Amino acid sequence: MVTLKRVMGLLIVTGAVMGVSGNAFAAKGFPGQAGCWAALPGEDERPEVTCRSFTEDLLKSLEKATPAQVTSILGVPGKDHKPTYFESANKTPGAYNGYVELTYTAGHVSDLSAVLTQVQPNGMASDEKDYQWGVSKAGCSDFPGSKKACDTSN
Repeated sequence: MVTLKRVMGLLIVTGAVMGVSGNAFAAKGFPGQAGCWAALPGEDERPEVTCRSFTEDLLKSLEKATPAQVTSILGVPGKDHKPTYFESANKTPGAYNGYVELTYTAGHVSDLSAVLTQVQPNGMASDEKDYQWGVSKAGCSDFPGSKKACDTSN
């Protein structure tokens, strides 16, 4: 006859083994995710999630970049493995999180749209900031010191 104590012991051992084996199959992620994103076993690796802070300098580096340059800068391939949509998941105070959408013309970024918040020391998000750039349009930025703020009143 199996006692309750043995059943509980078997469940604990089984759970421990499953936990260890589950970790062996955990998604490895992408280079740009080190430190801020880890997919759970069997979960989509979310190829659009990066740890890179979407600073003004980083966004400027994406202007006119090729798809290969974009994926190298961000360390992830982009949503659906296409370098057109990215999200940041950096939890470090001062980091800029949000999303970036890119459009390409003749193999280079021709339009960039970003909506961001900054991680505050208490872990909360700041007010939303926008960053817009395009080859054939005037850009704008809500980063401090910007010459032209984005008009979000429409």
